[in-house]
Amino acid sequence: MTRGPDLVDQILALDPGRRDIAAFSSPGAATKAARALRGARRVLIVTGFAVEPDMPETDGPPGATVLGRALRRLGARVTYVTDTVNVPLVEAALKVLDEPLDVVVYPSGADGARRLLDAEKPTHLVAIERPGRNRAGDYLNMRGDSVAAWNAPLDELFICSGDYRSGDRKPSLDRGWPEKGASRLRTPAQRSRRRTTRRPVTVGIGDGGNEIGMGAVRAKVARLDPLRARIATVVPVDHLVVAGVSNWGSYGVVAALGRLVGSDLLHTPELERRLIAACVAVGACDGVTRRREHTVDGLSADTHAAIVDLFRLAAIGVPGFAARSGMIGAGQPRRRS
Repeated sequence: MTRGPDLVDQILALDPGRRDIAAFSSPGAATKAARALRGARRVLIVTGFAVEPDMPETDGPPGATVLGRALRRLGARVTYVTDTVNVPLVEAALKVLDEPLDVVVYPSGADGARRLLDAEKPTHLVAIERPGRNRAGDYLNMRGDSVAAWNAPLDELFICSGDYRSGDRKPSLDRGWPEKGASRLRTPAQRSRRRTTRRPVTVGIGDGGNEIGMGAVRAKVARLDPLRARIATVVPVDHLVVAGVSNWGSYGVVAALGRLVGSDLLHTPELERRLIAACVAVGACDGVTRRREHTVDGLSADTHAAIVDLFRLAAIGVPGFAARSGMIGAGQPRRRS
């Protein structure tokens, strides 16, 4: 019997920003990421994107905290890593979800990434809507403007993670990753020769091509147009999830996790509205419109709440899941409001 398209994939394929995400996304990505995260023990979740000075956007922190909550419920220790301007957003979202405020500000200094990795020893690294450096070593937004001055280089965590427990104490700047001017990665063979212990599994979630993780599909992104070729990051991950909105990518992974374990791990549409409102209340803006309003990437909070409902429907598509989880559709018709 031929299986029909996965509803999670269909939701993730929605492209409200007309960014041609079909050109660099892959069906089944959320499920693969969920399988990789299912047994996570220690997770660092990196998020937060300041589109202008002191203007962090609403896309990222909601998705990061919803995914973090799901992983914590499955037994993982979850720590959120961001820069100072995004701390209020992440903490506000965690408060809405009644989650611990386990937020770490990315350390300053050339060896900040290594110090943090040594301290936390993550089994998994996850990036959600966080800028990654391009071939010139700069960080660009979707308009092609540099945002390096107000976004700390958190992608260094992913660059260093392949070797950080191998005993190689040389700074990453000596390994082909200068702060500016990086043009290529070391080959997998070169990396494996230095590695003596298993590195963290890496997951990236984005929606435009300039986010951490999109280095895995950089060639496809760069072929779209000259602007995309400039902004495309070179930082790859093991598992890349592409969505029309990065928050949706996180929710897709949570829906897939729920299906794997037979449990309701998603938040509710009402919590989605509250997450967005809480971020705006502490200074977040819409990354597209640059306005401080209850929107994400130009779409209303009601639109995002409806997407959460769709993901829940996708999650209960597994036979027997709804009855075990008590989710909508289990045992009685869903009442429409």
